Amino acid sequence: MLRQFKGAFAKNTRAGIALDGARAGLARVQSLDGKRPKLAVRVLEATTSDADWTDRAASCADDMNLDRTPVSAVLGADAYQLQLLEMPNVPADELLAAVRWRLKDLIDFPVEEAVIEVLEMPPHANPGAPQTAYAVVTRRTEVLQQIELMKQAELRMDVIDIPELCLRNIAVLLPQDTDGVAFLHFTEDCGYLTITRKGVLHLTRRLDTGRRALEGAASDDFAMQDLVGGIALDIQRSLDYYESHYDCRPVRQIVLGPGAGLDALPAALTDHLGLSVERIDFEDLFSLEDEVSSEDQGGCLIAVGAALRQDQAAQNAARS
Repeated sequence: MLRQFKGAFAKNTRAGIALDGARAGLARVQSLDGKRPKLAVRVLEATTSDADWTDRAASCADDMNLDRTPVSAVLGADAYQLQLLEMPNVPADELLAAVRWRLKDLIDFPVEEAVIEVLEMPPHANPGAPQTAYAVVTRRTEVLQQIELMKQAELRMDVIDIPELCLRNIAVLLPQDTDGVAFLHFTEDCGYLTITRKGVLHLTRRLDTGRRALEGAASDDFAMQDLVGGIALDIQRSLDYYESHYDCRPVRQIVLGPGAGLDALPAALTDHLGLSVERIDFEDLFSLEDEVSSEDQGGCLIAVGAALRQDQAAQNAARS
């Protein structure tokens, strides 16, 4: 959403940082020609109300030799909104102004205070249907706060991202992405579902249920069935939308991000949806600098996705 830092950066390497509840994940990805990307991660205790967490982040960054590495920072779930809109039929140089005007009655703060990015979606299966796009909206104060936090952490931030696009970056590495894949990941407070096909994001949905709620219901069969039923309903609605709006073959598999902490979840989702559910491990996708536990993988997955960002992923985005 924002590019800030100019200067000499290390080549073929990017880092990402993202908060997940009371933890922060810091990841560095190095692209290697013809080989799996090389990944290093750290997970540290961190909250925005903790004055010392940026010092711990700076220490981790020093340990990971990030002094010349560009960093993607990720907005928290409560720091932005996603609005699905019909694309205004206006010239490209008037797009942001038209989207800003449409958003003024959809957000709960003055649109003049908003930073906006437009993410155009693939064409609808019906040629007469309007083109749609996600508008990413955040307050300018949120952007300024993120910049200040990264300065305190001594990280060379050059872009601000959102969790949905970070998870898209993970999903496109999956072999299932060739035919279309639903990728489901739970953070501490919420869940994210993305549907991608051949590297293109077709749909994203945020779920109200996160790891905390799932773990809290683990000992109560009725509560767990209720939560899983709600998750399955959200997934099914998303799959139906994807298949009908984009005339795509049905998604055959759901891939579950690491760290959900519930061994029974894949089988429960399979029972509800009739689809296979596969967990991923970093070892499936990366060459790891050090072994990473499943819990830590879950805590830093969005940071890893941020570190996988490539400039071409944003070529079709309009920025403010």
